[in-house]
Amino acid sequence: MTEPSFGTLLAAACAAAFVVGFLKTSIGGGIGLVLTATLSQMLPARVVLGLVAPLMNLADPVALRYYWRQWDERQLRLLLPTVLAGIAVGTWLLSILSEVWLRRAIGGVSLTFALLQLVVSRRARPLFGLDPPRSVGAGAGLAAGIASAVAHSGGVVLWPYLLGLRVAPATMVATSGAIVAVSNLLKLAGYWKIGFLGGAVLGAALLATPFIVAGGWLGYRVNRWLPRRVFELVIVAVAVAGSLRLLMAS
Repeated sequence: MTEPSFGTLLAAACAAAFVVGFLKTSIGGGIGLVLTATLSQMLPARVVLGLVAPLMNLADPVALRYYWRQWDERQLRLLLPTVLAGIAVGTWLLSILSEVWLRRAIGGVSLTFALLQLVVSRRARPLFGLDPPRSVGAGAGLAAGIASAVAHSGGVVLWPYLLGLRVAPATMVATSGAIVAVSNLLKLAGYWKIGFLGGAVLGAALLATPFIVAGGWLGYRVNRWLPRRVFELVIVAVAVAGSLRLLMAS
């Protein structure tokens, strides 16, 4: 696939920026699952990865502004260190193990979480109880960090865990958004180091910033009016789709 012109890159960046902003503030993620496969049909994969990375970082302040301090502080203190540890572990595992089998293992675990949450979602009692053991959250955070490093799919693991706690949609988006904001900085540095980010890609992402703001404004309003049951079904559907994609990795 040939290198895109700056006009093509800018058009793709504007469309992607709106989607990034919308998903960040509506369901709190799913960006990689939606954009990577779609844009890769039109642009080289490394360009897509390089383009989405700064857009996600630019969208983080927008999402944090809407959901500032609405996160679950206990879960944030538990998950953030373990997610960052998972990113480090995932990066190390990539250097010694097959990425395909790592993706499949993560897909299997996350699919189990998602389907279990779907089965018990009608129950009054949360999946993990009102006060689950710290080991459950630590394990979810570690797995999410590894998934983020290996396949940029940390949310596929993190969302079913948060849904299992029966936190409010805004709390879930705020908690996952704060965690992802820190994680994205690490991944942005990695893309810069390996040469996926260049002047043209970064320039297009910066010029597309207004579309992030517009998408974030719309997504926040969708989240506020989205019924709890619909919100859960959307999250589970995205998680299942992401899990299946990981399981079918080749």
